[in-house]
Amino acid sequence: MLVRISAVGDNEHSMPVKFSPKPRQLMFPLLALLGLYVLVPQFGSFHESLGFIRHAQATALIAAAVCTGLTYLAAAGTYYLIGLRQLRYWHTVLVQVASMFINRLLPAGIGALGANYAYLRGQKHTPAQAGAVVAVNNFLGLAGHVVLVIIIVSLYHDRLPPVHMFSVNHRAIWFGLLIVAVVLGLAFSVSAWRRRLRATLISFSEQLLNFRKRPWRLLGGLGSSMGLTLSNVLGLYFCLLAVHGSASFVMVLLVFTLGVGLGTATPTPGGLGGFEAGLVAGFIAYHVPSSQALAAALLYRLLSYWLAIGVGAIAFAYAQQKRVFSAQ
Repeated sequence: MLVRISAVGDNEHSMPVKFSPKPRQLMFPLLALLGLYVLVPQFGSFHESLGFIRHAQATALIAAAVCTGLTYLAAAGTYYLIGLRQLRYWHTVLVQVASMFINRLLPAGIGALGANYAYLRGQKHTPAQAGAVVAVNNFLGLAGHVVLVIIIVSLYHDRLPPVHMFSVNHRAIWFGLLIVAVVLGLAFSVSAWRRRLRATLISFSEQLLNFRKRPWRLLGGLGSSMGLTLSNVLGLYFCLLAVHGSASFVMVLLVFTLGVGLGTATPTPGGLGGFEAGLVAGFIAYHVPSSQALAAALLYRLLSYWLAIGVGAIAFAYAQQKRVFSAQ
């Protein structure tokens, strides 16, 4: 059985689009340089960071592992609620664990999208329905994260310490921002990209009509997506506590958001490199010692990324045995 990744969100009337690779080729080295700029200076404290990991607090470490496990339950809850046909919850949990294995092999989250699309097809969703559910899940994930950040920051902004900026030439910052802006401008100037974006927005608005009679399920899916973000942030929070660091929850939420942003923009499996750079940069900006920042980032990625490969591979093999994916 082969999980079809490229079919996600497509329909039979879609026109083939040829993308220009130049913007992506330019963006990748820029992001790589950004990651190196943040991570390389921390390698001097790498030995000290390993010391923090070796002497991590067991209670906090267990709590971080539990929170990581809860992310799969929350992710499954969203799909269970917004599915257009009846889904079995624990099969959906199994697929979320399995999709983490696939997601570690492919960039920008497309592995998880493909796995969930194939799962929905196997559960009697039509291609259009499966695409609609996956698209709405992604929208709820973004909306839930944004809503959570707005609520938490509004309530607890007074617990945020002043941001410590890295000592770097301001001209270099503006020059870097200018390069990124030029690359993005080139990307969106490509007519094929504009056509694809317009087609995606039209398709998404049409897909939302599938949910007009189930607003409460959409609301429940939003709550479940917020629970997913909360579980991830709590996992990172406990990882910081495990390496004897301290921070407020609202600060960890913003650091996690920065990590997700850079990880999503980094065209590597699971955002590898960009996500870690975002976490380390965020923690240091909020006055967490560099050794503890690096230790917390490595420990969190050990639980949420590297261990997920082994566990997800087992779940994927079991899901195939149970035939929960579509064979089409």
